[in-house]
Amino acid sequence: MTRAEKIIWFFFATTSCQLVLQFPSFLLVPGERTNLFSGLLCFLTLVVAVIFGKPSTINVRSPEFLISAALALMAGVSGLFSLTPLSSSFRVFVLLASGLGGFWCARILLNTPENQRRFIWFCLWLLGGLVTISLLSYFIGAYIEHYTRGRTHPFTNVILLLSFAPLTLLGQKSRRLMVWGIIILGLSYITLVLSERISVVFIPLGVCLVGVLFGTLRWKYFLLIGLVMALAVGVSHKKIIWHKLSLAYPAYRMENFPFSWSIAKKHPWFGIGLRAPRTEFLEDYQVEYPGSTKEQFAEVVDKIVSADNTFLTFIVGLGFPFTLTYLAALGILLARLIRLAWRPPAGMVLHPLVLLFPLTMALVHFQLFDGLLFPQCCWFFHLLLGLIPFGGENPATAGVRLGNL
Repeated sequence: MTRAEKIIWFFFATTSCQLVLQFPSFLLVPGERTNLFSGLLCFLTLVVAVIFGKPSTINVRSPEFLISAALALMAGVSGLFSLTPLSSSFRVFVLLASGLGGFWCARILLNTPENQRRFIWFCLWLLGGLVTISLLSYFIGAYIEHYTRGRTHPFTNVILLLSFAPLTLLGQKSRRLMVWGIIILGLSYITLVLSERISVVFIPLGVCLVGVLFGTLRWKYFLLIGLVMALAVGVSHKKIIWHKLSLAYPAYRMENFPFSWSIAKKHPWFGIGLRAPRTEFLEDYQVEYPGSTKEQFAEVVDKIVSADNTFLTFIVGLGFPFTLTYLAALGILLARLIRLAWRPPAGMVLHPLVLLFPLTMALVHFQLFDGLLFPQCCWFFHLLLGLIPFGGENPATAGVRLGNL
């Protein structure tokens, strides 16, 4: 590695470790719930990557750069003109720092076979450490997040995203690496089951089923995976909150679709801000979900500032232009990844499916919480997006295998 790469790697690794473990963490603004400390680390790492990275890695005329600039501008304006300018601007800063930081660090630092292999092993250690701490937390403190100070949803989302690393090992010729990949994936799923979140118990199985239907995963492997998952769920079934499968439980989430639309129509351009309360918009709103009352819905809206759905939160908080631009960029990248998955170029360090599976699981999970507002989820999600080769030949497809490590 060059001296410049070592500097970038130091900041990159330090920030990634802090995001995964949420330690150390400091409250920078009293009374502010936004994770500004992690956001500042992401921003600092992005600045270091831009300063010490090769100038050729950033083309200011490329669609990637122009879309990034447009998203930053629209989000910044939204924060300034929000109903709560200061708090919403803080959230916008963390969103942009972690999202753009993750994406452009991948483009600048992880654009060579050597650095991609380093990144895979680094994430294997991160995931292994996180799972180990989680299981110790469960056996000592009865909750997997006992020692990590994090909330369950972002905690499990990071596990889903980091699963790309052990998935990479499954495609290696070395039996030892394959066994380690299976072990890490198995322990990761056990951790998800112990999280009590029923969503993360079934999301991996659902994504695997989609893989079977599209011919990217064989039925015999799907049945084996399903058997292992069923065994894990059966052993830990008392830890899963099964009542969330009832028709009454999703009332708040389902009601947020028409409610968010009603707010977005009143503030279509830049939204109301990512931290703005929504209670005032309930006055002329009629609840639509069966069995739910306006009083019940108002009580939850008063407690939960956001829609508990990433893209509904974007529409309400940042407006239609930002949300549609982001979804278009995301769709283009994922379409490119899907095409590569059908016909993967020979010798890729990261097989397209290794990226597609965790990204799909994370996207499904984002429908159940505001994942991209948490810097740890936003950072790793956009890191994986940044690893998608786009706009020309990627140096990382130069025929170097992970198994050579």
